[in-house]
Amino acid sequence: MEIVALCDFEEPRAAKLNETLRKHGLAPAAIYSGAKGYEALCSRDDIDLVYIATDWEHHAVVARCALEHGKNVADEVPSAMNLEECWQLVNLAEQKQLNCMILENCCYDWFEMRTLNMAQHGVFGEILRAQGAYIHNLDDFWDYYWKNPDGSDPDQLGWRLKYNRDNRGDLYATHGLGPVAQALDIHRGDRMVTLVSMDTKSVHGKELVEAKTGKPCDNFRNGDHTTTLIRTENQKVIELQHDVMNPQPYNRLYQLTGTRGFANKYPIEGYALDSKQLSASGVQPKVDNLSTHSFMPEAERKALEEKYDHPILKKFGKLAKEVGGHGGMDFVMTARLVYCLQNGLPLDMDVYDLAEWCSIAELSALSLDNDCAPVAVPDFTRGLWDRQKGYRHAYASAEEEAATEATANAFTKAYKEATAKLRLWELYDKVAQAKSETARRKAQAALDKATAKAKAMAAKAVE
Repeated sequence: MEIVALCDFEEPRAAKLNETLRKHGLAPAAIYSGAKGYEALCSRDDIDLVYIATDWEHHAVVARCALEHGKNVADEVPSAMNLEECWQLVNLAEQKQLNCMILENCCYDWFEMRTLNMAQHGVFGEILRAQGAYIHNLDDFWDYYWKNPDGSDPDQLGWRLKYNRDNRGDLYATHGLGPVAQALDIHRGDRMVTLVSMDTKSVHGKELVEAKTGKPCDNFRNGDHTTTLIRTENQKVIELQHDVMNPQPYNRLYQLTGTRGFANKYPIEGYALDSKQLSASGVQPKVDNLSTHSFMPEAERKALEEKYDHPILKKFGKLAKEVGGHGGMDFVMTARLVYCLQNGLPLDMDVYDLAEWCSIAELSALSLDNDCAPVAVPDFTRGLWDRQKGYRHAYASAEEEAATEATANAFTKAYKEATAKLRLWELYDKVAQAKSETARRKAQAALDKATAKAKAMAAKAVE
């Protein structure tokens, strides 16, 4: 894998990221910046995947551009902010036959992955109800959100507070919805059909804007706390909550209620199975009177988690903990993305997941603005939601994995050696240090020529 280009509205931020490549001996990436820098990046013919981590309002904009230019897409959450954007990405991904993956990292947290594995093996029986949430008091973070200088944010609230002021509903549903949607086999045998949302009035959000602007705020759209209920085709129920305003411990809920057992992550992690079901799940209880009136003891829980440790965590978990990124789940998510692309496998989350999970923002607003009316959830699969029976991750064979990893390692080793031999970073620095435009163009031409040679040397190493 090669990082070809980096882009940010502010050039110094992109250049700073390039230093990570220097630190690891990798070749410098091309730098793009400005309001339309992403267009130039997407137009390159040597890019296979565009990984998007912008402010919310640019997620779908950049994703559309990338798809239109024939690039696969990995898009941060929420990947689309309204139904129009959801359909645009679905249509483009289908027309171009490209991947468009939602980067929902919470699907890769340890408890969620182990619990999903249990659910897929019938540990909880049939799951009838699930809960998810994004409850995170952002008071310590509002000032850190990027403030667009183009005049669209005259009060300089930062993009996230501004979006909450101007829009209503569950604006950040995917952290809570993604993991439970996988456990419920959404568009792999079931689909979300109807939702109803309710919210509180805005108190804290309104106060935040007034404190920042020194003016009364009578137009804060989003309530402090939003609750959404979703019913599925197979008569399951999902409850979602969203609250980024009020003082509460961080909470994504993640709760599964099944006919034979129960799982809960926040605020207390635990499982509830009786002795008979735990034994049927392959774990022998150490207590005689195990019941579902309380969470199982630590010994039984540990044994259950060890038995159903997820294969993906077994492969990537140790390194993920060392690298970090939201406890390692960011690493696992990106590692799986690369693994699937390199092995020619379906990605863990597709454009239909993206559209379904992100559609909650506008659908919940429609419900709220119409006196909490029921709202139909579109079928983004166009009737194919039950073609695949059950959510599953894709895996290559052990032999295929080994061959792919060997090729990737050989390419990286050769590319690092070529980067050092051809002194790409010295040439990169000369571009930055050029005193005139003529000198800069000359230095850039030298860098481009050397980079092309380094790529050719690396490619030859894996022929």
